[in-house]
Amino acid sequence: MSKLDLLNRASDLQSRRLPFVWATVVRAEKPTSAKPGDCAVILADGTIEGFVGGSCAESSVRNESLKALRAEKATTLLITPGDGPDSYEARPGEVSVSNPCLSGGTIEIFLEPSVPQPLMLLLGKAPIALALAEIAPLVGFEVRELSSGSEIPSDTDAVIIASHGSDEEQ
Repeated sequence: MSKLDLLNRASDLQSRRLPFVWATVVRAEKPTSAKPGDCAVILADGTIEGFVGGSCAESSVRNESLKALRAEKATTLLITPGDGPDSYEARPGEVSVSNPCLSGGTIEIFLEPSVPQPLMLLLGKAPIALALAEIAPLVGFEVRELSSGSEIPSDTDAVIIASHGSDEEQ
């Protein structure tokens, strides 16, 4: 899967409001099959699309990506040869795991979660609705206009009706 394909996939996931982790290899010391710049998208079900290391790195990338997704916090994953995670002291914001493969090599991967913003739907054109449409994105909401009679998506966090009595029954 090319980087452009992965970018398009990430864009599609964001437009459908689906969470994922963007993983990028930032450092690779031989012997390892990964190269700096390699990337992957890790879905909420643990599926990995793209490449950030061979089968030895895959389970660590999956596990740490899912942790980062749950915490909604970026982290750096350092996969090192050695007997265990104590063979390297992790810095703040970093997780270190031991590479189970005999080939050795070190891979540093940046894991960046992409989680949909809370969704606010607005019905109406009252001044308060217009003000909310401007202010809500500043505090982390995705704002969409709700048309009279349209379906409310199941992942909606807030519905604001500010129509001064018109179309409220819809």
